[in-house]
Amino acid sequence: MLDQSHFMALVEEIETLGYDTDTAAHYAASIGDRPVFDEPGNVLVLDDGNKVIARLRLKFFYRR
Repeated sequence: MLDQSHFMALVEEIETLGYDTDTAAHYAASIGDRPVFDEPGNVLVLDDGNKVIARLRLKFFYRR
């Protein structure tokens, strides 16, 4: 589980991609600390039915 500082760092990185704070926080919570990646290395944001709702190019999980 992401601690508060890591969660906020993830939210901030998602915001740099152009998402508002509420969406970025929702996406960060959906990703959690066990991201799912697609073939090119994008982080997949999945809804409750495992449908992809966003593909994010994040550095967050490569620098921890």
